[in-house]
Amino acid sequence: MAGAFRPMSFCSSTSHHGLNTAWDGDLFNNRRNSSISLEDIAPLSFNKDVTQAILHATNDVNAMPELPDVETFKRYVDRTSLHRRISGVDVRSAYVLKGVSMDELARRLKGCRFESSRRHGKHLFVRTDGDFWLRLHFGMTGSLRYFKHEQRTPRHTRVLFVFANGHRLAVEDQRKFGEVGLLKDVDEFLKKRALGRDALDISLPQFKEIFGKHRGAVKTILLNQKLIAGIGNIYADEILFRARIHPATQVSALKEKTVAKLFRAARDILKKAIDAKADMDRMPKSWLLPRRGKGRKCPRCGRELKSTTIGGRTAWFCAQCQKRAH
Repeated sequence: MAGAFRPMSFCSSTSHHGLNTAWDGDLFNNRRNSSISLEDIAPLSFNKDVTQAILHATNDVNAMPELPDVETFKRYVDRTSLHRRISGVDVRSAYVLKGVSMDELARRLKGCRFESSRRHGKHLFVRTDGDFWLRLHFGMTGSLRYFKHEQRTPRHTRVLFVFANGHRLAVEDQRKFGEVGLLKDVDEFLKKRALGRDALDISLPQFKEIFGKHRGAVKTILLNQKLIAGIGNIYADEILFRARIHPATQVSALKEKTVAKLFRAARDILKKAIDAKADMDRMPKSWLLPRRGKGRKCPRCGRELKSTTIGGRTAWFCAQCQKRAH
C-alpha cells in the first residue's frame, strides 16, 4: 500500500527546542460550532484576539477541507504543537489509520517531538525528530484541535496526541473518511500516489501545459488531483466564478489568454482564502462561496445561481456571468 510505514528508529526523548512562533495569525478552522471555552485553549500565551478566532466557527458542515483549510491546519500545528514531547497517543478509531497499526503508531511516536510540517495539496505531513513523518488527510470532515483538559476532548476525536506539557492535539473526523499514517519519505509517497503539483506551486507554463494536454470540462480538470493537487469542489466553483468561466466549458474551447486568466484567479482565490483562515465569514462579500445554494443570488449581477452536476460533483455558477464557451 502506498505510504505504508516501514520499520524505523524510535524517537529520542532528550532533545529540546523552543516553541516556533513564526506564525501569529488567527488559528483554527471554521467548519463546525465549537464547545471549547476560552480557558481551555492553549498555550496560555495566546492573546485574546487569537483565542477568539480559534473559537469562531460557521455552520457550513458540508464543506470538505481543501488546500486553504489544510494550509490553515499546517500553521495551526506549527503554532501549537511543534517541539513538544509526545508522552502518548490515544487511537480512538483504528478505521482512520492507513499502513500502521494502533500499537505501532503509539509506540513509534511516544517520546518524539514534531519538528516541522509540510503541506502538499490536501495532505499535511509533520516531521518528527525520529526521522519519519506523520501523514494527515482530512477526508470530508477532518480538523484539528489543540486543548488542555482531557475531559474536554472533542466528541469526534479519532486520534489524540498527548504532550508532556499536559496539552493534547486531537484529530477530529465525524465521518471517518480521513487518514492518519506514518511515512519515511514524503516525496516517495507523492510519487506513488501520482499527485500533481501543488496548486500554489505550479507555474503558468505548467498550468497551460496541463490544459493543453487534457480534454473534458474545465471544472473536472481543476478537481483532478493527479494534475493539480489541492483544489476541491467549492474553490473550483469560486475560481471559475472569478474567471467568468462556465464550469462545463470544454478545455478545448478555452483560449490561451483565458487559461492565463484562470491561472491568476486560482492563485488569488487560494491565497486570499488562506489569509482568511478558510473562514467563510472573513471572505469577500463579492465571492460566490458564502452564497452557494438553492435560491441564492449572484453577488455580481443579482440573478439566481444555478447548479449542475459535473464529474459527479455539484457545481454552482451564475449563468449570466459565466457564459459557456463553444
